[in-house]
Amino acid sequence: MCVDEKLWRPAVAADQIGESPTVPTVVALLAAGAAARPDAELFRFDDESWSYRRIDEQTSRLAHRLIEVDGVAPGDRVAIMLPNVVQWPVVWLAVLKAGAVAVPINSAYRAADLGFVLRDSGALLVLTDAGHVELVRDTVAADVGLSGVGIVDVADDASDRFSTTAPDVAVDAQTLANLQYTSGTTGFPKACMLTHDYWVRIAWTCAGATGLGPDDVLLTAQPFSYMDPQWNTVLALTTGAPLVVLPRFSASGFMADVRRHRVTFFYVLGSMPTLLFKQPPSDDDRDNDLRMVLCSAIPTALHGALEQRWGAPWREVYGMTESGIDLISPFDDLTAVGGGSIGHPVPSKRVDVVGPDGAAVADGEPGELVVSGRPMMLGYWNRPEETERTLRDGWLHTGDVVVRDAGGAIRLVGRIKDMVRRGGENIASVEVEAALERDDVIVASAVVAVPDDVFGEEVKAFIQLADAVVADRATAEAIVARVRGQLARFKVPRYIEFVTDLPRTPSERVAKSVLKERTTAMPGTTYDMAPQIASSTGESGHNELVRWEVIRNVGVITLNRPDKLNALSVAMRLRLAALIREHGTGERLRGIVLTGAGRAFSAGEDLAAPPTDFDGLRRTFESFHDITRAIVDTRVPVIAAVNGIAVGGASEITLCCDARIGTSNTVYYQPENARGLTISNATSLLLTRLVRNHAMRMVLASPRIDADAAVRIGLVDELVEPRELVAHAIDLIHAWTPDGNTTALHLALLRPTSEEIERAFAREDAAADESWHSGALAAGIEGFWRTKDGRINEAGVNK
Repeated sequence: MCVDEKLWRPAVAADQIGESPTVPTVVALLAAGAAARPDAELFRFDDESWSYRRIDEQTSRLAHRLIEVDGVAPGDRVAIMLPNVVQWPVVWLAVLKAGAVAVPINSAYRAADLGFVLRDSGALLVLTDAGHVELVRDTVAADVGLSGVGIVDVADDASDRFSTTAPDVAVDAQTLANLQYTSGTTGFPKACMLTHDYWVRIAWTCAGATGLGPDDVLLTAQPFSYMDPQWNTVLALTTGAPLVVLPRFSASGFMADVRRHRVTFFYVLGSMPTLLFKQPPSDDDRDNDLRMVLCSAIPTALHGALEQRWGAPWREVYGMTESGIDLISPFDDLTAVGGGSIGHPVPSKRVDVVGPDGAAVADGEPGELVVSGRPMMLGYWNRPEETERTLRDGWLHTGDVVVRDAGGAIRLVGRIKDMVRRGGENIASVEVEAALERDDVIVASAVVAVPDDVFGEEVKAFIQLADAVVADRATAEAIVARVRGQLARFKVPRYIEFVTDLPRTPSERVAKSVLKERTTAMPGTTYDMAPQIASSTGESGHNELVRWEVIRNVGVITLNRPDKLNALSVAMRLRLAALIREHGTGERLRGIVLTGAGRAFSAGEDLAAPPTDFDGLRRTFESFHDITRAIVDTRVPVIAAVNGIAVGGASEITLCCDARIGTSNTVYYQPENARGLTISNATSLLLTRLVRNHAMRMVLASPRIDADAAVRIGLVDELVEPRELVAHAIDLIHAWTPDGNTTALHLALLRPTSEEIERAFAREDAAADESWHSGALAAGIEGFWRTKDGRINEAGVNK
């Protein structure tokens, strides 16, 4: 049947939204539905239908079991840790029938998060499944504070023998229903105390605003532990429409499920609309029964295109876990399309826009959105101080920065705590993210503040690219060039880091604290866009220490610490080896060029911070060894473009490369013997292969070898003009790697074998051990600092 042929019967008239719901509790809604339409479909999981009668009877049995077996009393907290299976709403409704308080737990939590929620909530019992029961048992057993917590596997709850009549437990509108933990985008989450009235009013308001009724089909794909599937459940109970529950959100399959289940309404939020829109268009896009979509954070630039593509109106709804629904854009308000409005207050709410002093700001001026009315949380569980900070004089302080226009429409600007404060300018991350995500090559982005010595904070963007888009400097530059036309110059991201995904909360918001932790533990390549920004702003900045970019299908690695002659810390060496290993497989790139910034290729080990213990010494040597292994094991040519001085360990790195191209500024210096420092990185093997009888003089006499001498003895293959250095190296790689070539085989034949390299490493490690334990190495470092000349003094480094 086509959508137009149905007679839509709204469950709640639009003019009733401001009134109190006719049924005051969630359990009463279920009872009323079971009495009025026992065989009607309430839920659909994996194409299995669950009727009102079936859900009502099963939840009553489980409620009796909770009371009679587990000793659950009104007000007790009962945790639910399940994926999106029908047992989730069954357990939730059973807990509410028992008069208890549900504590939803994200099924992706591990021991630390799980333990925190169980301790904080004081949960008496956890209902879970076979996939999580071991984790729950281990977490409970490991914490003496959780010793009394019971555990029930829902597959074996033994509830069949109990009555199908609901237990006689008093539940009213103000009975506490949930401790709903916030998503926790910053720090530990807080539990919002939510009553039955809270859930019923959200559903009542949504039903009235949308006109949904029993002829509709609802769909949800978020985890049930988050509040959206829960209020969707109450919306289904309110309207009589069945709720289709997907196991998870999948951008590639979501709209196919909408068509298959003949869905007429769904709610999405966060990145979900963008991810849906960036799926390849299909001839089936408008072949659906959709009547309307509610969404939070509709991308302004995509709003009209979303409606056009799927043939249904998308409208913004604003709310928080603390307050339910606060604002909504009417479906007959066409001015909301693409206007960035998050709506007008619903009839049961009042809103205001205030400054830091709490006074209302003028229309058109940014300020914090504050909300009062119903529904509203009772407060934060066990956090009276947090409650007082958030709920003041009957007003909820949302922490969201908004602007209200003369017509009363509200536009979201950003979060108070999600701002970049750069040189006195306040930059809303959400504004920069919105500008970035208008770019077709970007799937999603997250903008954060990073410290800066000059401006206090700078703008950094983590970007998830569309498939087949190369994550390199050229792409970063193109993105910044495009976004510069949309944003004020001080808002343009200074730093770009590409990521394969962005960690998210169950509500699909980016977990920025998790993102920062992840990149701290496993730093990726950060592109400093200061040169681009400087072209229009006159500003300058510092590039990353190991810079990666792709030019003409060749990876170029630049050691970029010119104030230290590019001296290599252990972290830089590990990053260098990782880049070579990652991109040296031959699957994507033709080769790798290694060069330096400023007047130095590199000064090797940073002797301003030498190893202070034997373990540190071994890490130092091993990190140099790893660079050699990485280069020798690649299946593509690796060329050293030696732009200036290459000292000690850095000159040794160039020996591993398949060619060394220099300029007139190229200088090699092996100071080991003259300074009493031990050589490393297989110089004993590689140097003799290259320069034969010159190797002894280079090491024992420690001369400085200028560019002409380096060419004469074979240490450098050729000299070119400095401005042509990297381009010539790239040309050479292209010449060595014609299509259909056998370069990888030739490299394996021409390079030293891994066995030879490892034998050299073993000899050098033994020499390093002896040098350390004899005190010769420490004496050598001290001698180096006493005798360094002016140039080395400026660098403060050597090897």
